[in-house]
This record gives sequence, structure tokens and C-alpha cells, in this order.
Amino acid sequence: SIPEHMVGSIKRLGNIRFDNDYVIIIKGDPQDIYHTISNIVNGGDELLTIRKDDSFIVASPVLPGVEKIANQAHNDLYLTDANIYMLNKPNKLLSMHASKEDIKVLLQILNPKYFLPIKGEYQNLIANKQVALDMSIEKECVILLDNGQIASFDNGTFTKNIQSFELEDVMIDGIGIGDVGDKVINDRIQLSKDGIVIVGITVDAQTKKIISTTDCQSRGFVYLKDFDYIIKEIINICENEIKQWQDNPDLDLLEIRYRLKDAAQKYIYNETGKKPVFMSVIVEI
Repeated sequence: SIPEHMVGSIKRLGNIRFDNDYVIIIKGDPQDIYHTISNIVNGGDELLTIRKDDSFIVASPVLPGVEKIANQAHNDLYLTDANIYMLNKPNKLLSMHASKEDIKVLLQILNPKYFLPIKGEYQNLIANKQVALDMSIEKECVILLDNGQIASFDNGTFTKNIQSFELEDVMIDGIGIGDVGDKVINDRIQLSKDGIVIVGITVDAQTKKIISTTDCQSRGFVYLKDFDYIIKEIINICENEIKQWQDNPDLDLLEIRYRLKDAAQKYIYNETGKKPVFMSVIVEI
């Protein structure tokens, strides 16, 4: 069950003592493997635990994008009493991708009319193209596509009419795909950076006079004990805007809420340099 190219590496590790009854192999893509390792070490696996003097061999490369997860998994392993062996050097662990000779063998077996590499960066596609040319595939039959490009075939023949479509990032929030617009994403970014301020005001529906104490709440914005004056001034600004509404009772409620937001955010930015999400709740009684 151990790949042939790893047999020599494991032999070079010295006298490794495996359990008399079993050897457990964890497989999967690197990110899943490292999550699994951390889960086992932290007791999240009901069937598998790492005991003293167990031998743990890590033979998964650290690919770009998983460095943080891999580093955490490695640290978790070294906190155990197991014997840890890292096969992360070039002379110990070969690439997990197909080699040039592997691709040549595949081309020789399949003898394709067209060759369209799709994995890796564009420089990797160029390298794949050269392998195909070395295997006597015609240059016009080697098709290289960038992200967003489409190759069309008509009755098995490449039409040489490469179309393109625009690619955009998609935010997935764990429930739906494509149902979160730019405005929602921007609000989430703003919330994460500067927090939120909410002002609640109760007014008389006829006279537009404030008939209750104005409330201002914030989360992730400022530490209230040190910046209590900011909250008080936000309340004053909003109440002044409401007083102007008394002189112009025909103004639309949405317009008043916009004025509150504009005035409050200008003050907040000038005072703190922050741009929190601002919400005003106006209750007419």
C-alpha cells in the first residue's frame, strides 16, 4: 500500500517500529490531510489516537495556499509523544504530479489527435505543449487556453474559434451560491473593519417631535468608556436632523434617514477616521 517511489525514503528513515497489528494510511488532498491530522491529534477522531512511541510519517507536500494549515498540523504532531518523520525534502519525496515521462507514456498509449492541457499555471501549460510536440503531435493540434476561454469542436474537428467569457469571483457564504450581491459583500467588509453604529429615535407621527430618549448602540466601533463623547455627539447630530424635520414635515422618511446617516458618518470619519456601517431606526407614534 506504500507507493514505490516512497519505499526507499522510508527505508532511509532507519529503524521505524510500526504497531504489530496495523499501519494506517491517510490519503486525500493536502489541505484535507492537514485538517485530519490536527483533528486526530486534538482527539476529534473516535477510532484513532496517537500513542507514545507511535511512528507518524508525513509524506504530503506543502503546497501554496496551505502553508498555515500545514504548519499548525506539524506543530500539533510534535506536541505528541510519537516519533515524527517528515518526508518534505526533494530527495525524500517526489512530486505528486505526473512527470514529463508519465505524460509521454500516456500520449503514446492514447495517441490523441488533439492535446489540451488544463491543469496548472500558464507556464505549466507551455511545458505540457512542448512534451506533446516532442511526441510528434502537430503544433496546430495542441490547444492552450487561458482562464475564461472556450475551445469549440465541430464533428471532432477544432474550429479554431476560441471564445471568451468574463470570470468573476464568487462569494459562498455556506448556504447559497450567487445569492450575495456586491452591496452585501461591501457591508460585510465594512463591518469587519470598522463595526456598526445603530441609532434609535422615537418621534410623534404628527409633530415629528422626539418623544423618547434617543438610543445609540455600537459594536466593533470604539470602546465606549474611552469614547463616550463620540456616542453623545452622534445622538446630538441625529436629534438636530430630526428637529429640521419638524420644520419640513413633508420630507420623506427615507430622506430623513439618509440625512442622519450622512451627517453622522461625516462626524465619525472626521473624529476617528473610521467608516462603520450606520443604521437609523425611526419609530413614529
